[in-house]
Amino acid sequence: MQKSRKSSAGLTLVELLVTLALVAIIASQAVPGFSSMIKGNRLAAETNTLVSDINLARSEAIKRGTRVILCRSADPSAASPSCGGAANTWTTGWLVFASGDANNTYDSATDTLIRIGKPRGGQVTIKTNATSNNNLEYDPDGTTNEGGATAIFAICDERGEAQGRQIQVNGTGRPRLVKGTPATPIPSCSAPVAA
Repeated sequence: MQKSRKSSAGLTLVELLVTLALVAIIASQAVPGFSSMIKGNRLAAETNTLVSDINLARSEAIKRGTRVILCRSADPSAASPSCGGAANTWTTGWLVFASGDANNTYDSATDTLIRIGKPRGGQVTIKTNATSNNNLEYDPDGTTNEGGATAIFAICDERGEAQGRQIQVNGTGRPRLVKGTPATPIPSCSAPVAA
């Protein structure tokens, strides 16, 4: 009587090495695309946050029947936040407030703070044109108080203008989003945006 041999259920060393090589090849192809997707999602999220706050300022101006201002701030999380910061740069954050006086700077004694836009993280930058250099003001009817000029916000990351976004707010007060492409990049995020 002859004994039967049991076959082994494991992998041979050659099979294991071939499998690991295939996994390495597939991973090397997927990682750059995954990284680009993460950066694109981060940029979209930052853009959506600013669009949301622009829409909030507009709707609050209409609802409250008063001027509502979105202004850049060097330190919006300070105990006493104020408008200010570097010219044409909104990367450090912003304030949304209902104006209780005749000026366009935030004063906790006379104005009502509605929302604080936190500083942007990572490599994201937000630059503006001269129209929205310091602030974006909404009148009680939902239009901007910018003399008919279009406020432009350019949002970019380390990939540059070809992957950037642009928010344009004309006199009617509605924000419009423009996405950059290699063929039509948005205006530079490294300098004030040209109108």
